[in-house]
Order: sequence, then C-alpha cells, then structure tokens
Amino acid sequence: MTTYKNIHGKKIKFLASDPPAAVAEGQVWYNGTDFKTSIASLGWSSGGNMGTARYNLSGCGTQTAALGFGGYIAGSGGVTLSEEYDGSSWAEGNDLNTARQKLAGIGTQTAGLACGGFSPAAPNAAVNNSEEYNGTSYSEGNNLNTIRSHFKGAGTQTAGLVCGGYTAPGLTRSGVTNEYDGTSWTVGGAMNTDRTDLAAAGTQTAGLGYGGDTPGVSAATEEYDGSSWTNSNDMGTARKHLAGRGTQAATLAFGGTTTALVTSTESYNGSTWTASPAMATATSGHMGSGTTTAAIAAGGKAPGTSAKTEEFNDIHIVKVITDS
Repeated sequence: MTTYKNIHGKKIKFLASDPPAAVAEGQVWYNGTDFKTSIASLGWSSGGNMGTARYNLSGCGTQTAALGFGGYIAGSGGVTLSEEYDGSSWAEGNDLNTARQKLAGIGTQTAGLACGGFSPAAPNAAVNNSEEYNGTSYSEGNNLNTIRSHFKGAGTQTAGLVCGGYTAPGLTRSGVTNEYDGTSWTVGGAMNTDRTDLAAAGTQTAGLGYGGDTPGVSAATEEYDGSSWTNSNDMGTARKHLAGRGTQAATLAFGGTTTALVTSTESYNGSTWTASPAMATATSGHMGSGTTTAAIAAGGKAPGTSAKTEEFNDIHIVKVITDS
C-alpha cells in the first residue's frame, strides 16, 4: 500500500501548535483535530488610485506608508505634486519646491528625499536640487554633486545612494554614483555600465542597480558595496523605465519597456533573478516602493497617463486540509 511516507519520504508530524506559515510552506502536520498545511499566496492586486494621474514620477516608503512625488502631466514639463499612501488610498500633501520629472526618490514617508530630475525651469533641462521631506513638508537640502535626471536612488535620508542617469553638461549617459549622509553629497564609485532609466534598491553600502537604457534595453545587474560596483547575473527580461524596491539580497523588478510596455515581474535573491507573477497592467515610468513581499507600483504609462496602483504580496497562510 502506498503511504504518504513512501511518496514524500517523511511521516506526517504531530504538532500541538502551528509552525510559522512561511517556514512550513509545503509541509503537512496534524494537531490532534485537523490535518494542516501552509500555502503561499503570491501576486498583484488592485490598490487605490492616485489623486493625479502622471508618469516619470518617483517615490519611497513602504506598501502601507508610501510617498509619491514629481512626475509628468501633458504640457507640464514636470510637476511639484506629492501624495501619501496609507495602504488603501492616496492623499495629497504639500508640494515639492521645484517642479520636476525623472527624479530619484530615497527614504521613507516621514523621512524622504527627492533629488535631481528634469525640470521645465532649468536652462540645461536637468537640476541638482535635493529636497528633504519630514512627513509634512519639503525643505531644501544641499545640492547633488552632479546635475542629473533619468536616474534612481536607494537607501535612507541619512545614508542615501543615487546612480546612473543623464548628467550635465550635455545630458550624457553615465554611471555616476553619489552618496548622501543627511547633510551633503559625495561622489562614489562609478557603475560598470553607463545607463539611464534604470531601477535601484538596497542601501548605501549594499546597493543594487539593474535594467535601464545603455543605449537599448538592458538586463545588466550590478551590486554596490559602498565603494565600487560588481557585475552580477542579468535579469530575465531586458527593460528600461522599470521600477523596483527591496534589498541587495531580496529585490523586485516590475513593469517597464522592452519594445512595448510589459507586465513582467522578477525577484532577485542576491545572485540570480527568477520570474514572479506578472502585473495586471503593462506599465512604465511608474514609481515603486516597499519590499519583495509587500510592494506597490503607482502611476506610469499604461499606455496612457495612469493613476493606477497595484500591490504585490507574498503571503503564507496556514490552512486546514479538507476533502473538498
């Protein structure tokens, strides 16, 4: 007679209390009353729409306390709009001091940093302005070392990192890295591959830069150790105008453009990328915040200017096994 032990190589354990759901995924146990198992629920679902549709915005924070700022609305060149997300709805807050799009975002909803970007007021089309957000309003901080746009940031308001983008003069594609200590910016080690419209994640001493335009869509991934960048394994789908958040050892990449808008989502484990459930709507130029288990994507082109928000969750649930 075939038994569970014959098939799976182990007996069903008796456990008086349930183990942590994430640890027990795929296991079966008995508690004296029910047979139980843990299953993963992984994928994207709809969140509350932003108050103002836009793309080429940036942001920071978590899935339940996110901040989205700047961006492009037709005819604007760049906007000052800033909104906060509480996990279900967006509320408009105080504006940026400088209108801009294609900027970088760093930090949290109550300690954020908005820097650089393309500004309609700038004579060379890019700025080096840096603004700190305290949960209520933006104040001017010290400027970036480099005037730049089309780049991304990671880390915190007191230990930030930005990389890639177009730099002035001439808006040249670059791999320039700048680090922020909460007061001033310094130049860090340059990326191995010059690129724009990439994604970034992690911290100032354990950062990650991936995707972008090199020119042409790129799958290249690089890790930063606080002084220099090292090439890692490529993403499965080369793309630009993507978003992503997480740590150097656990990062998400979602959406973007290949030759068209994509829904593709991938997760990075510190070494390699694997496919995850796709977004519901193909989009690019959107903001991303959160972690690999609880992320959001908001705004973007989908294909028109979008206010849509999607939430990504990796949830483990303990369930009773039944015959139905």
